[in-house]
Amino acid sequence: MTLSIQHYFEFLSLLTALLCIGKLKNSFLIGFVPYLFYILVIELSAKYIHFNYSPSTGWIYNISNLISQGFYAFIIYNFSTLTSHKKAIKILAIGYILFALIYFAFTSFTILNNNIISIGGIFQVTFACLYFYEYLKTDTLSNERHNVSGILIAFSLLLFYAGITICLALYNYIQLHNLTLFDTPLYRLIPRYLSIILYTTISIALILWKKPIKKSSSQ
Repeated sequence: MTLSIQHYFEFLSLLTALLCIGKLKNSFLIGFVPYLFYILVIELSAKYIHFNYSPSTGWIYNISNLISQGFYAFIIYNFSTLTSHKKAIKILAIGYILFALIYFAFTSFTILNNNIISIGGIFQVTFACLYFYEYLKTDTLSNERHNVSGILIAFSLLLFYAGITICLALYNYIQLHNLTLFDTPLYRLIPRYLSIILYTTISIALILWKKPIKKSSSQ
């Protein structure tokens, strides 16, 4: 079983989170430690199962997608400060997960569903854009170092999920015309290299993280 390049970056991102655990504790970003561990384990498990037992691992990625959607919504929710944005993120994230579970209950959970992933990708792009809008409109955020981490994570999610959504939307076209690069179908290659950007950017965001300093009430 040969590992793909994104697995190494997933491991490096997890290692970075573990090395930064001292300053991440007592903040919502500590969630990256168990999340990145889960992602690495689930990716390696899916690859192992695929090569040794069954070619069908869609159910693993369906579960992983729902957990990732919920986790990243949680991260952007905590970076956001506007009540309206928090409410929108909460409603959309919970609604998406419930919709996906109901959809799978009436179809099949064992087959990877590109449409469900694409819809989730659109929501993640929306969440990232909400945060960028909030950041640009709120002057008090612009000079606080901790928001560098928020911007980096939002940027990586925007790029990753926008690319994933476009790639999956063109899945049939790519497959029909056998579009490849380095002998790898684009629908596999693009997510693979977008993952490199995602986990590298997350690692940088965790390194730069600094909890915001609470202002004194007397000021």
